[in-house]
Amino acid sequence: MTTPQAAMRFGRELARTRKRAGITQEKLGGMLGASTSHMSNLERGHRSPALTLLPPLDEALGTGTRFQDLWDDLTGTGRPAWLDEIANAIQGASAVYEYQALAFPAHLQTEAYSRALIRYAAPWLSTDEVESRVEERMTRAERMAEAETPKLWLVVDESILLRRYGGAEATRAQLEHITKLAERERVNLQVVPLNSPKHPGNSGAFSVIVTQDNPDAVYVENAREGQSVTEADEVAHRRMLFAALQAVALAPDSSLERVREEIKRLDKA
Repeated sequence: MTTPQAAMRFGRELARTRKRAGITQEKLGGMLGASTSHMSNLERGHRSPALTLLPPLDEALGTGTRFQDLWDDLTGTGRPAWLDEIANAIQGASAVYEYQALAFPAHLQTEAYSRALIRYAAPWLSTDEVESRVEERMTRAERMAEAETPKLWLVVDESILLRRYGGAEATRAQLEHITKLAERERVNLQVVPLNSPKHPGNSGAFSVIVTQDNPDAVYVENAREGQSVTEADEVAHRRMLFAALQAVALAPDSSLERVREEIKRLDKA
């Protein structure tokens, strides 16, 4: 189920339960440490709930684990599930504007690079679990590389080029993969230099997803969870932030040359 549909169903159930309990949006928001406008956006399906909000929401409404279970049924919970949700949204989009500061996005990764990220970010996973996730990610990445849509605009922090996930060989293969995608204009790549004095990317990774059948959505992520937002103001803000990142980044040709320089450094190492 797509994020807008899941958020709308969740919001409708939240509104019904809150009204049945005789609690106003303002009062419920106060119990949760959230604004009335935030609660309104949740109920209208303009925002998806943060995972950390679900337990206190159930506690405030006296619903046991009802809303935790509902969101799990609609989308799944935890990092793998919300990443799947984002991956599905990106796959069906017409355009994606994405900023990353720690690693290349999952749908543009190579196998060795992906395996290193999954294995060391979740050391508790078994070998079979790691390989299953890598296989699933590679299926999506291969489909993305071969497809003509969505159109991809990617801005990355230069520090990503310097990270050695999986070692020098894995990093080199990843950079070569990105280079090939950029050379054939499958992705429009720009790199924000390390020494940029007006770097606007300290708010973390995010994606603006543009689709034909649903409202534009923003996905904001951290190490533990992701959240989708379709509220027009927030989408506009993230578009503005992405434009600011593009403004301080190197031009696409210069960005591609910077990636090639890093590949040469790895060749000499």
